[in-house]
Amino acid sequence: MIDFHKPEIIDKEWVKKRLSSRDDLTCEYSFSNIFSYTAKMKLEIADVDGFLVTRCFTDGTIGYCYPVGDGDIRAAIEKIIEDIKTQDVPCYLFGLGSNEAKELKHLFGDTFDIKFDRDGSDYIYKSEDLINLSGKKYQPKRNHISFFKKNYNWSYESMTRYNVEECYNMNVEWLQTSGSMYSEDLEKELRIIRRVFENFDELGCKGAVLRVDGKVIAFALGAQIRSDTFCVHFEKAFSYLRGAYPMINQQFVENELSEYKYIDREDDLGLENLRKAKLSYYPEFLPEKYEAWCINAY
Repeated sequence: MIDFHKPEIIDKEWVKKRLSSRDDLTCEYSFSNIFSYTAKMKLEIADVDGFLVTRCFTDGTIGYCYPVGDGDIRAAIEKIIEDIKTQDVPCYLFGLGSNEAKELKHLFGDTFDIKFDRDGSDYIYKSEDLINLSGKKYQPKRNHISFFKKNYNWSYESMTRYNVEECYNMNVEWLQTSGSMYSEDLEKELRIIRRVFENFDELGCKGAVLRVDGKVIAFALGAQIRSDTFCVHFEKAFSYLRGAYPMINQQFVENELSEYKYIDREDDLGLENLRKAKLSYYPEFLPEKYEAWCINAY
């Protein structure tokens, strides 16, 4: 039986040490994500023989993030399988890259049904592309940004613990005016953002804030996930202000993230509009992701 517990700030150092053992991580492997998502779902972590193992309960299933750390990976997964045997709902491993999918197949054969997860594939961009927006393909983005700069009394600032409350209030207003976009998931997302804001400095996050006439109208924030990659966890803007979304996107990377080679803007959850928006920035690549459903462990 694995001794799972709710992640707290005190877990940051040992979790980050486990994460540092791999340099091909995607958004699931960010301490800030792990910590904050306890506000949306029952998410727990454990140190299993030198590996970080994350377990989450959602929609009548239980997901285990593929172990990351140093040691005997077979033994760590065997302990996950033992934990799965105690559950009475479908269970699966997530966050597998192509190497992990091959490794799991080699070690456990048909114990897991491994499936490609396009909806979970992260969008990875070159930071210089998001800053410069060069070439014909980015002309629409440049047009929107030019309109924003010319037509609004705007200002930019870094996110700090002193302005996160204004950002939270902006997010509440954004949610209230979402209309048909409103959903229970957005309500849960607001709780996640609250947990991040309450621990902003401790989590080591970076963020950006846009104002128009002194009012916060957009923000973005995230955290480093690899030595050369920063992951943008959240980005919000009032869409009735033309160019607000392209502006916060470009300004965040230019002012806070230029030292990173890549920007990970997470996945699209299989949502058509979100996929279209992320593709419109022409990702450098989408790392393959897989899910592995446990089918022969009982």
